Amino acid sequence: MKRFFPLRLLFLLPGIGALLVTLYAQGNPDWTEQVYSRMVYPVLSTAVGFLPSLVRFSVAEWWVALFLLFCFWYVVHCIRRIVVGRGVLSRKAPEASGNLGRGVILYRSVVGALAIASMLYFAFTTLCGLNYYRHTFTSYTGYGVEQSSVEELEQLCVSLAGGLNQTRERLGQDVDLAAFDREDFDQCAQDSVSAIRTLAEQYPVLERPLYSEPKPVALSGLMSDAGIAGIFFPFTMESNVNDDIPLFTIPSTMTHELAHQCGFMREDEANFIAYLACKQADDPLARYSGQYLAFVHSVSALRKVDSEAASGVLSGLSLTVQYDMAENDRFWDEHEGAITEISNAANDTYLKANSQADGVSSYGRMVDLLLAEQRASSAGSSRGEG
Repeated sequence: MKRFFPLRLLFLLPGIGALLVTLYAQGNPDWTEQVYSRMVYPVLSTAVGFLPSLVRFSVAEWWVALFLLFCFWYVVHCIRRIVVGRGVLSRKAPEASGNLGRGVILYRSVVGALAIASMLYFAFTTLCGLNYYRHTFTSYTGYGVEQSSVEELEQLCVSLAGGLNQTRERLGQDVDLAAFDREDFDQCAQDSVSAIRTLAEQYPVLERPLYSEPKPVALSGLMSDAGIAGIFFPFTMESNVNDDIPLFTIPSTMTHELAHQCGFMREDEANFIAYLACKQADDPLARYSGQYLAFVHSVSALRKVDSEAASGVLSGLSLTVQYDMAENDRFWDEHEGAITEISNAANDTYLKANSQADGVSSYGRMVDLLLAEQRASSAGSSRGEG
């Protein structure tokens, strides 16, 4: 019986428990928000992230490398036991039980793999997965998402374009914002944490005991080929950032990953939080980065519904902003390939598995949030004038 019911079967129970809790969280966002996201997650994430936060290199990279090596060893070890080993059930009569023994080894190997997957799923669910089912960040902003007209979208794009032109001029028209050194990265990391802390004063839901500074990734070239600018790694609570990407996109990437660290896992909301954090930052580079993030999403949405209006908005950008945009496009075009397609497919599957199918059929969820902010600002200005 021990051969068919090994102890490793017990490791399937945490995964099953995590699945049941996830299903409960999906149907009970109030419980998810108040119990898990506001009480359990801040304490647990701080405890897990404390030691990795003490070093400047990405612990996540080593974690992934060691795990992949373990998986390779496990597969080779299991195959060797099945193919090379005699795979017997009984030492007394090996000639009569060899085939059955190999079947048991295969069975136990599969159970072992499922046990590993179960524990990973349990850890993921415990460390961040339930945050996908919490209340949306919009519930803390005081305004809601609704359908918007093309005119409102065009107005948003024009406003963002004006902000880009002004901020880029302040940075210096002859300053290259594509290349940078390690000192630039470290300064951006510190500034991004400061920006999130400042935003948390307005939205206390973003407060947490520990903000782990974003870290550069040694294998940034591979991340570029995969089309990834940054990634939040819940098993070490690190915000990992590709340090090959153009400099002016790094602050918004960092604050995006920090938004995940603060417990907001939806990509659209992390983008919006990044925009808000960069928008009120003292550093003009951070403001430019946030404006650029918002503009690219907004003008892309406008191009889908009114390409002529989008062209008009793009032509209103200063030559320097247009150059920055072209440099960013060139960078990602150079790295586009099979790895990018595989990465995009995997990310799409991951997001859908965590209930991030687009629920608002309009301009894209981040743009809807930007439009909601624009309406709230306009309403506030109207009340002020009255």
